[in-house]
Amino acid sequence: PGDNLKLTIDPDVQAAGESALASRGLPGAFVTMNVNNGQLLGLGSFPTFDPTVFTEPMTQAQVNALYRDEVTAPLTDRATESYYPTGSTFKLVTALAALEGGVITPSTSIFDGGKLTVGTQSFQNAGGASYGSLTLVPALEVSSDVFFYNLGLDMWDTGQLQRWAAKLGIGKESGLDLPGETEGLVPSKKWRDDLAAEGLAEGRPWSAGDNIQLATGQGDLQTNPLQLAIAYAALGNDGTLVTPHVGMEVEDAAGRVLKEFDPKPRRKIKIDPANRRAIMEGLHQAAQGPQGTSYGIFGGFPIEVAGKTGTAQRPPHADQSWYAVLAPYPDPRIVTVVTMEEGGFGAESAAPAALQILEAYFGKHASSVSAAGTGLAE
Repeated sequence: PGDNLKLTIDPDVQAAGESALASRGLPGAFVTMNVNNGQLLGLGSFPTFDPTVFTEPMTQAQVNALYRDEVTAPLTDRATESYYPTGSTFKLVTALAALEGGVITPSTSIFDGGKLTVGTQSFQNAGGASYGSLTLVPALEVSSDVFFYNLGLDMWDTGQLQRWAAKLGIGKESGLDLPGETEGLVPSKKWRDDLAAEGLAEGRPWSAGDNIQLATGQGDLQTNPLQLAIAYAALGNDGTLVTPHVGMEVEDAAGRVLKEFDPKPRRKIKIDPANRRAIMEGLHQAAQGPQGTSYGIFGGFPIEVAGKTGTAQRPPHADQSWYAVLAPYPDPRIVTVVTMEEGGFGAESAAPAALQILEAYFGKHASSVSAAGTGLAE
């Protein structure tokens, strides 16, 4: 007998995530991770495939389904190898960049009249909504695009937003102990200047509009669920950028541990405690406050959480659904990120799937929940 490789994967979480994706039948992915040490409790992509198909000669139909269907692309791990805009789940990055860069404070008020006009271009809230004067917490609760458009405009020529995206691991390989991970892209002035120098992108220079789009997870942003989970974990654990991994330990045939996998964090990010609290409160209100964009999904969940919906435009496809959630609030143990291509609003597809995953995790790991629903008691 050989040695045994023990994984970090939690079978209940993995099964819940795979079931949530399969039940909706949309291409997508999920990640559930321990925010403190990077252990991946669940990692899945849909559509998937049966690996036993490779043990016998393959039919032409099987070859076509696996290798030539660009829509389903079952061999692509959408959790780690995808290139997606994230919609409003990116507002975590924008909020941190603006707060830590001194652009705003948690009490700064910005007026949301339903749109922001820059030159001849107008950037509007989803559905034409208008929220009036907002500070950060209610802006996250209702997911005011105009609030974050203004932050993107204020930071458009400073590079602050791009620097914080890089600090949080967006657009960078994570060090995952599986092959095939992609870097992605955080668009910047340098990136666009380089394209122009190569005669690409019609020679268009970096503009305020590019940064406004990036501030809400749109434009040329390309990332994946794993990178977003790492960014949210860094907020949840007070600034540690963990190294995600699925390997836990190697045991011999007798069960003796021969090797343990415990990769070191990539870095420690300094985050002002007041800024962290404000963002966490905003995400908590977004998930469970009465005006929150996912209140209809998480409002009755007995564990307090901090979560954010995302609805990403990805032409020519229909809107992509995203949800990122930290739990329990205010001192999270896990992060879950779900995305579904053409799933519509974040609360339509991704948030219910994330709820299904959290129900599996807390159903197994929580011995009791406080009567007030304020968190986890063990």
